[in-house]
Amino acid sequence: MRSIIYSIPEHIITATNSLPRSGLRKKKYDRIVVCGMGGSGISGEILKALYPQIPIVSNKDYSVHEYCTKKTLGILISYSGNTEETLSNYALLSKRKIDMVVISSNGVLLKKKCRLKITVPAGLPPRGALGYLFTPLPLLLYRFRFIHHNPQKNLIALAAFLKKQRNVIEKHAQQLSKKFINKLPIIYTNSQQFSPVAIRWQCQLNENAKMMAHTNIIPEMNHNEIVGFGRPQSINKNLLLIFLNDPKSHPRNKIRVDIVKEIIKKKSTDVIHIEPKGTNHLQRMFWTIMLGDFISYYCAIREGIDPMPVKRIDYLKKRLSQYT
Repeated sequence: MRSIIYSIPEHIITATNSLPRSGLRKKKYDRIVVCGMGGSGISGEILKALYPQIPIVSNKDYSVHEYCTKKTLGILISYSGNTEETLSNYALLSKRKIDMVVISSNGVLLKKKCRLKITVPAGLPPRGALGYLFTPLPLLLYRFRFIHHNPQKNLIALAAFLKKQRNVIEKHAQQLSKKFINKLPIIYTNSQQFSPVAIRWQCQLNENAKMMAHTNIIPEMNHNEIVGFGRPQSINKNLLLIFLNDPKSHPRNKIRVDIVKEIIKKKSTDVIHIEPKGTNHLQRMFWTIMLGDFISYYCAIREGIDPMPVKRIDYLKKRLSQYT
């Protein structure tokens, strides 16, 4: 898993050339629905956060919204190609004659008829294929005329930035991982645009370190969760609060973070502040994602856990297959 995380920049570079040069008709779409689950689906969440001006829906269910019409572009992401929720999405969108792009490494989905197919390298856990699965998405926005500037240069610059930063990121993650042992991480972010990063941290801690984690967004948590914080008192000493601080968040949210810190000081809870690095939102998101990925890996190593297998997910899929 370490080598997979370390190779994210190389995955991004490879994926910048993943779009076929043919197969596109000139057609105007008014929205996008990105269908995908888990390590595949997080790419849609990141895309939505990066381009808030575009109507992008991240769909994570068997069904799809009724407002998905022929003017909707469907992007279906399943690394394995066999995710049953995503295959259900394909069937529903196909019935409505909605144009689709498929991104996968193999499986049933890659064999389906669609507008465009993007094949990514196989042999990784889906959560380890983020560079391959996300990178085509901004390029698709450009190819389908949702944006007017080719994002390829920014993606190449992102890869170069992460290459330069990754050794420092990894060392920082090794140190921070010590604080996670026998703790319940609660991950807060101070902007909606950084929410997918917090979700990625949670999912990587779940799958790699095999530990529970929780996430929420400021200001939303100020309207509910802040009241419940600190109870039951017996778990206070086992909590670890992580603030992912988006430097471009609303000024009022930065004040809210300071006030929340005042409140939680009384609860004997450890706190970590993450200040993302990078010259733009894309770089800051992936810098923080890479940090979280490495932290989850080193949490597993410190506990003697193999980060690769996800036996409960495999068991769940096996049991589901018995109900056809």
